[in-house]
Amino acid sequence: MTKIQLTGRGTVAYQWTGNGPRTVVLVNGSVFNYFQWDKVLPLLRHRLGKQYRFLRYDYVGVGGSSAKTVPFNMLDLADELRDLLDALSVERVHLLGISKGSLVGQAFLFRHPERALSFCGVGNPNLLYHDLNKTFAVFRERVEELEKMEELWPQRIHRRNYARVFREVYVPALFSKRYTELSMKERLRAFVVRQIVYSSLKGTFIRTMADLFRYYIDGIIQEIPAFADGLSRIHGVPILLLHGNKDTTIPIEMSRGLVKKLSGAELVEFEGVTHMGPLLLKKESELVFGRYVDFLKQVDKGK
Repeated sequence: MTKIQLTGRGTVAYQWTGNGPRTVVLVNGSVFNYFQWDKVLPLLRHRLGKQYRFLRYDYVGVGGSSAKTVPFNMLDLADELRDLLDALSVERVHLLGISKGSLVGQAFLFRHPERALSFCGVGNPNLLYHDLNKTFAVFRERVEELEKMEELWPQRIHRRNYARVFREVYVPALFSKRYTELSMKERLRAFVVRQIVYSSLKGTFIRTMADLFRYYIDGIIQEIPAFADGLSRIHGVPILLLHGNKDTTIPIEMSRGLVKKLSGAELVEFEGVTHMGPLLLKKESELVFGRYVDFLKQVDKGK
């Protein structure tokens, strides 16, 4: 794992894959580290060939990066990415973001339009959505559970504390009931998911989880004016939005509204695809990111 110091921010962990002349930045969702892309990266490399290199990185407070010391803000996260690109002497990039990574990508488009060659978002939050508060209200229960384990907040996710965090915070989100209420079959499913997801959560500070979920509840609405103004000013950048109709985390209606706000953007909907499925399930991954590969080839063909 390679790390770099960003002035005023902290240490950022990142990884290069490939050495082609064109750069694709993979922007993580939620509090997941860059290993979130492990199952997708081989597909992208195989189908895009040697013309691309891929940059993965951990937000400050996540994975292998240092602790976060400032409040969450999507505009700031877009600037964090800009600072990382500056430090790595990378000028213009293609952006591929999932979930929260889509929000960061959207902010990057209007904060630093000269740096974006294209943008693709998967499972896209839309801050201009009419029912935004209801969508993010589900994080209130997660914050309440995290507050019960406040003594763990200074710690990073590791094997000794992970089971507790997963059971108390993520099981209710995945199964709509507490771990003690799960059937034996559901507990087995939860165990399998827990094992699969661990590598993508490892290293993230538990305080970062609490701070992000609090931001979704109380802070995110403060950024609505910036997004309302910024999204309307995006022109000339190829944009593709991808969304599964079985996404229970981010309603597909968010992408349907967002595509109307982004000049020239295209939305592709996928039957039966979930929110995290494209990153975890081969069938969903090939379907969703295969479409991204076609988009990116077409973008670079037109240049």
